[in-house]
Amino acid sequence: MISKKRFLSAVAFIAFFSVMSTLMLNVSSDASNTGKIKSVTLKIGNKTVTKKTYSLKKGKSVAIKVSVTPQKANKSVTFKTSNKKTAAVSKKGVITAKKAGTAKISVVVKDNNKKSMSTWMKVKVMGNSSAANSSNDPEPTPTPDPITVKEHIIEYGSNKIYGKIYTPQKEGVYPAVIMCHGYNGVGDDFVTECTYFAQNGYIAYAFDFCGGSGRSKSSGKSTDMTIFTEKEDLIAVFKNIKELSNVDSEKIFLHGGSQGGLVAALAAEELADEVKGLMLYFPAFNIPYDWTAMHPDINKIPEVIPWWGLDLGKEFAVSIHNYKTFEHIGSYSKNVLILYGANDAIVQRSYMDKAKETYKNCELIVYSNEGHGFTPAGVKNAKVELLKFMNAQ
Repeated sequence: MISKKRFLSAVAFIAFFSVMSTLMLNVSSDASNTGKIKSVTLKIGNKTVTKKTYSLKKGKSVAIKVSVTPQKANKSVTFKTSNKKTAAVSKKGVITAKKAGTAKISVVVKDNNKKSMSTWMKVKVMGNSSAANSSNDPEPTPTPDPITVKEHIIEYGSNKIYGKIYTPQKEGVYPAVIMCHGYNGVGDDFVTECTYFAQNGYIAYAFDFCGGSGRSKSSGKSTDMTIFTEKEDLIAVFKNIKELSNVDSEKIFLHGGSQGGLVAALAAEELADEVKGLMLYFPAFNIPYDWTAMHPDINKIPEVIPWWGLDLGKEFAVSIHNYKTFEHIGSYSKNVLILYGANDAIVQRSYMDKAKETYKNCELIVYSNEGHGFTPAGVKNAKVELLKFMNAQ
């Protein structure tokens, strides 16, 4: 038998060993987690907002994501706003926009050694406004991402289409938007929009319609161009862009301005659900009606028609004679956004209202101080609306 003295000694040794093991384990655990924080990064979604200004609409909320270097360092995070009446922030870093103004959000991160590192971001709260006044209510985004711009030539049949493709530099698969210029325009009319979209995570392609302009770099003569040859061009472009390896084939948007808006609308009818969303600047749905009124007798239409700086062929007028636009659009069931200037002297407001009634899901935004062809200020606001529309889909 073990003596009482030896038994007590054994118990004491086991207790001592247990305590020491626990202490050693805790020391080891602490040692692995006491890494000093070297840097703090703030993000909202995929956008880095550290020491930058992020714009947020009144009533909206976003969450700040805090990351540190090294990643394994333990940390506690506190958030503080300089103006809770403008932008409140919760203990978990959720910002809620209260009223128009700017607030500074301070972020303090502490490591296990109780040493702290602080950084900040600013929130600019944008007030809500009606559609008619939305041109005064832009919603800028954080610092744009770098992009690449390259020529992209598409061939189909005997046609060669010239365009430029705007792509985010970071490798990945992205949604895409195809831009269609108006009468006697070119793809470069959309440099501002294409650049903006690519900076915000979209592949944008703007091209010249065959024979669509005196400045066109695509093949074809203006006397061979019609609304329907342009629709064929667009469908060929759509099929090409859809096959690109870095394009999400289920998220391709169409955009068109003026005559390009009419063409995009007709193409969307044919492509149907392949088009994720349709966006139009002052679409010229009136063209067939106006041309039928100008040339009521087909037999008297000349072979060449000089019109607004471009020579058109007889077929341009004949192909749309008595063509009723609103009998050929409206079956496209996905969302449509129309941006229109109240001072438009080319396309009457009634055509926009008719389009809104014709499409199942259509939003019409009217800019009170814009006309047919937006000013630089109008484009600045319109491109934001387009991006919001695409993001919402």
